[in-house]
Amino acid sequence: MKTAISAGLVCLVLVCASCASTGGAAASMGSASGSATATANGFGGEVTVSVTMADGYITAVTITAPGETPSMGGIAVARAPDIMIKNNTADIDALSGATVTTRAISTAAQAAIDQITAGQ
Repeated sequence: MKTAISAGLVCLVLVCASCASTGGAAASMGSASGSATATANGFGGEVTVSVTMADGYITAVTITAPGETPSMGGIAVARAPDIMIKNNTADIDALSGATVTTRAISTAAQAAIDQITAGQ
C-alpha cells in the first residue's frame, strides 16, 4: 500500500513539473515599437490600458480603472502590468476575485498592442 501511494505521489509530482513554466525568455512581437491606449468594460466601469513597446517587447503598462473595487479589481490593476511585461503578452490568467477586471485589462491591452503592431 505504501509503495502504491509513493508511486502515485511521484507520478503527481512529475505531471505537475511538466506543466510548470520553463521560465524561458518571452517571445518578441516582431520589431513593434510605440505606445497606444485602449479601453474595455470592467466590473465597475471602463478600464483603460496604455502599453509601450520597444523592439517587439512590452516595456511599460499603465492601467486606469477608477470604478473597480480596490480590494478586488485593484489587485488585478496592481499586478497585471508586471505579469504582462515579464511574459510579453496581454494574455494573462484571471486573478482570483477579479475575473471581469482581469479580462477587461487583457482585452484593452491586446487592443493597444494590436494598434502598435499594425504600425510596424
